[in-house]
Amino acid sequence: MYKTIWNYVSKHSKKSSTASVFLPVLVLGWTAIGLLIGALICPLLQNAAVLVKTTVILCSGGYAGLIFGFFGGIFYIYRGMVNPHTAVDL
Repeated sequence: MYKTIWNYVSKHSKKSSTASVFLPVLVLGWTAIGLLIGALICPLLQNAAVLVKTTVILCSGGYAGLIFGFFGGIFYIYRGMVNPHTAVDL
């Protein structure tokens, strides 16, 4: 999935700014996915307060965006820089 997004971004941006566009796209995408999952979990929390449900939604979105989006994107770019023969064209 990261390679598909990288190829799409590199096709539609300059080579020098591909990584600068790639990371925010990943963070926003994973945050949206996390928020959606958090919203799907909230109906299961029937006796929880509104604050708890809000915390579940925001934390699931924030952590997904940070861990999978930001750190995953950084590791993907790093892998391409260190060993360019096995990764993407940077």
